[in-house]
Amino acid sequence: MLPEIILFVAFLFTVWSYVTKKAQRTPPLPPGPRKYPIIGNLLKVPSDNHWVVYDRLAKECNSDIIHLSVFGNSVIVLNSFAAATEVLDRQSSISSSRPLGTMIGEIMGWKYIFSLQPYGQRWRDSRRMFWQEFHPEHGRAHHRPIQLRCSRDLIRRLYESPIDFQNHVRHAIGAGIISVLYGLDIQEEDPNITMVDDALKHINVGLIGTCMVDLFPFLRHIPRWVPGAGFRAIGENAARDLNLLIDVPYSQTRKLLAEGRGESSFIHRTLSRGPIPDGGMEERILKEAATTTYIGANETSKLPMTLLFAMMAQNPDVQTKAQQELDQYLDHRRLPEFGDEIHLPYTYAVLLELLRLEPTAPLGLPRSLVSDGEYKSYHLPSGSIVFYNIWAILHDETTFPEPEKFSPSRFLKDGVIDTQLKDRVMATFGFGRRVCPGRYFALDNLWLNLASILSVYTMSKAVDESGQQIEIDLEYTADLNRHVLPFRCSITPRSEKAENLIHGCRL
Repeated sequence: MLPEIILFVAFLFTVWSYVTKKAQRTPPLPPGPRKYPIIGNLLKVPSDNHWVVYDRLAKECNSDIIHLSVFGNSVIVLNSFAAATEVLDRQSSISSSRPLGTMIGEIMGWKYIFSLQPYGQRWRDSRRMFWQEFHPEHGRAHHRPIQLRCSRDLIRRLYESPIDFQNHVRHAIGAGIISVLYGLDIQEEDPNITMVDDALKHINVGLIGTCMVDLFPFLRHIPRWVPGAGFRAIGENAARDLNLLIDVPYSQTRKLLAEGRGESSFIHRTLSRGPIPDGGMEERILKEAATTTYIGANETSKLPMTLLFAMMAQNPDVQTKAQQELDQYLDHRRLPEFGDEIHLPYTYAVLLELLRLEPTAPLGLPRSLVSDGEYKSYHLPSGSIVFYNIWAILHDETTFPEPEKFSPSRFLKDGVIDTQLKDRVMATFGFGRRVCPGRYFALDNLWLNLASILSVYTMSKAVDESGQQIEIDLEYTADLNRHVLPFRCSITPRSEKAENLIHGCRL
């Protein structure tokens, strides 16, 4: 008996020594709020304005990286440009995957949207197909004529019914990307634009960590009639709306192509590169790539375009300065065109400041670490969900003094755009291998629309029936993907010359 006891004690000592030495070798986790048994930091996870709360926690911890745990799930938040660059760029081999939550991936069916897919061959195939269309040289040759046409249509619509400016922005963005992708002509209240709104209304419900089924995946097996299983119905509705968005416009394009039309489109150009059998995996990837592009372009453009109207009404000095630059260069003879931006640095700075002030996705899309990593002296465990706090990066007072102030001049250095600050703002499009491949298309679209609107319209605060100005108190959706709630402002032609340019936009 004694030898067995000795062997058992020796075994325990060996295990204890191994665990102790391993703990000594492993650097500590990043700092964070106090964790409680089992639930971890569940009580510290905010219900809204996550980016602001995480930025505050980082400052309280005197660290640009924080760690939280929820029911054993490791969460890391990167709150500085340096942290995001180190982890997502320099360690991209371990930080380029996505955490695919049970709700959004399995129940809602969004696992087929390639921007949400884990890093792997299917994702690489989708991105390669996307990049063939949207790399700058190819994309601008095919896309800019469509963007120009849609921008001119937006200018005309603003003249005819300025009160509906938010709907006009929505229509212009939707019409442009649908024409590029599918070669379809978009009509008033087009169902193809409505379909993307229907699909996107579900996405914030399914974002990782917002549903109990993500924390306890076994819940996906409970019947629909069980109390608390309402997520099943939500998921089925979301899957239906997403499948409509994937299939319907693609089918319309294939019908046009069969009739000898719709040839100026992403779908047609991709099909022309080689045979893609109907119903096969390549066709599915093509359809999903088009849908991902539609969703991404729609979401990245609406917030800054809508914010333009409010910021110009609230900051008339900025509006006047931009318009003086436009008038001096264009001499009231034409509307802005592609290629003018290099001659209009202040106007371009207005765009950069809109992107900086209120990023559309303040925490980006989450990443997942596929193996252990390190940042500074901290251990980043494999399997961690990683958020990069774009809002905190773009409101860093050391880089952007008075970050809550709308000040485009901060981007100018000796009369030209400060490329270093511009690169910081590009953080809104992501980092590393998952940086948004459609960023060039988005920047082109935003700049042309912004410059065109400023060249012919003055935006100011609306007035009520008694002639009193109505203050603009901006409110946003409480989602991780933000939108501006409706507000009122006045949009009027700047002059008779401006009206003539507007009338020249009639189709």
